[in-house]
Amino acid sequence: MAIFCRRNFLFLAMVVSLFALTSGQDGSGDYEDYSESGSVSQQSESASLPIDDRNPCSFRGQFLTHGQSVVIDPCTECVCKNGTTTCNIESCPSEQGCLPDEIVIIPEECCPQCPYKMIVDQTENLYGETFDFAIGGTKRIRFGANIALDKKQTSRLVRGESMWKLGAWISPNEDGSGRRTSYKKQVITGKDKAKEYFKGDYNPPTSPWDFKKMKFTMDFTNGECADLKFFCIELGPDEAAQPKYDLAFTVLAKNDEEERLRDCIPLGQCSGGKFEIYHQWVAKWCI
Repeated sequence: MAIFCRRNFLFLAMVVSLFALTSGQDGSGDYEDYSESGSVSQQSESASLPIDDRNPCSFRGQFLTHGQSVVIDPCTECVCKNGTTTCNIESCPSEQGCLPDEIVIIPEECCPQCPYKMIVDQTENLYGETFDFAIGGTKRIRFGANIALDKKQTSRLVRGESMWKLGAWISPNEDGSGRRTSYKKQVITGKDKAKEYFKGDYNPPTSPWDFKKMKFTMDFTNGECADLKFFCIELGPDEAAQPKYDLAFTVLAKNDEEERLRDCIPLGQCSGGKFEIYHQWVAKWCI
């Protein structure tokens, strides 16, 4: 009986030792440190994985299943992966991007926050089709806009709800001045109104900050050909903007040159209108 009990005890000791080895932890709180910026969300793995590839972890006195994550503080999140706990630690920039008296400390955020500021270098109208049209008609289009930013002066992060506004109209002038035909003050819709900007993701031209698949109806029933020469857009903050944490929010043109917020492209040949009809009548009856 003593031999049998001793063998059971040895077998149990071997199982416990094996579990400690596969868990990759000693329970003291040590972990692998990955200091890349960003956060890690809770992960899940397919239940079809072999059990040997889904070992749990013991981390700082907690038992974590494979794929389970735990938030240590606003800067640190750790996840269990097959017996090993790895932690992602967000680092804050050395320069906050605003004056010391403008810095806002938010308990749930890792880094101090600055007022949201977007400095626009250039707004580009990406509608590339040229077409001829006649007075009295309409044309519904889809188009995009690329926003080039001054990366050095723009805030590291800008986020919130209903942040952006892009107006569109038809103008007689290349700079967008004069009469605004078919004016629509907001063509950005849906989730794009809350489009987030993060400096680490902005790397044009491979990773631009842009808006796509916006819709606009050109109405040629009100006006003359002289009024319908350019399709224009202009970027600005939405009047209903809700910046996260109620931080101050501004959209400014670089060097205060407001034309950087606007871009106009030429339309095709226009025909019709009362003046053209009059000239045709004169040419027909006065020869």
